[in-house]
Amino acid sequence: MKFSHRFGFDPSRQAGPIVEDAPDWLRKEYLLRIVDKLTYIDLDSRQKNDENRPLGVKQLNERLSIESKREMQNDDWDSWSCTEGLHATVMDGTWYQFYDCVEVVGEALVEAEPRYRTDDETSELFSAPREYERYKYPAYRDAVNALFNKHNVSWRLNAHGNLETALPKDLSSRIEALEAKLTDEFAPARVHFAKARAYVLGTHKDPENSIKESISALESVCRVIYPKASSLGKALGQMRSDSIAPARLITAFERFYEYANDEPGVRHGARHAPAAQLLDAELSLHLAVALIRYTIELKKNSASHG
Repeated sequence: MKFSHRFGFDPSRQAGPIVEDAPDWLRKEYLLRIVDKLTYIDLDSRQKNDENRPLGVKQLNERLSIESKREMQNDDWDSWSCTEGLHATVMDGTWYQFYDCVEVVGEALVEAEPRYRTDDETSELFSAPREYERYKYPAYRDAVNALFNKHNVSWRLNAHGNLETALPKDLSSRIEALEAKLTDEFAPARVHFAKARAYVLGTHKDPENSIKESISALESVCRVIYPKASSLGKALGQMRSDSIAPARLITAFERFYEYANDEPGVRHGARHAPAAQLLDAELSLHLAVALIRYTIELKKNSASHG
């Protein structure tokens, strides 16, 4: 964060984190530092894309205009003024349309990535050098997240191209590592986990449903490992009988399960209104991450020693 923002001297910079806002200065820096370095003048044979940039200005503007419900003008298709048209689309939308644009640019980069694959014999760039990594989604994600972190914006792009509430880097890395493990027989757990994450970190917060999906993800993993168990409680009972983990740690699993069952509006209807807070849902998500990783590794170690 720069000096004038850090000490509150810039009147255009609000105090606290930026959540439901997208100031003009943030949009301009996003365009100049990130988008302009990824685009070229397209649909014009007179213009050369010597740097093999991935995104054509006119086609990108058309895509963003559709997303932001902006009507394209004749100047937007003119090679001399199309960049200004793209900038206007990003600058003139509502705060949430700006963040829509950030996600759509990421989608467009993912779609363009096959052009830069060095292992693809049909690649348009037959010997794509390492420098083209800067045109791929991971580099874009890093640049956007660095910009947002610099200006205390509360959103971060995740590995799937979606903006969500910022997390400490270590926690974010653990969550993504867990998602990578939830494949094959654990695929149903991945679905539950994605919902839990979206409900607590996405734009539409729902703490009760997030807690429910966190415990469902854990339950799904445990029931894959113990296919005869009809519930998480039964699976934990089998874990206790097998003595594959310290009894007090299994008790921690059980207490988490009991909390989710007892909390109004999470797993069952109740006489009282739901009272779960976002902090409760965040803690439940991180507990689910830790417990699922622990369970999978326990079973893997048990199998290798069996």
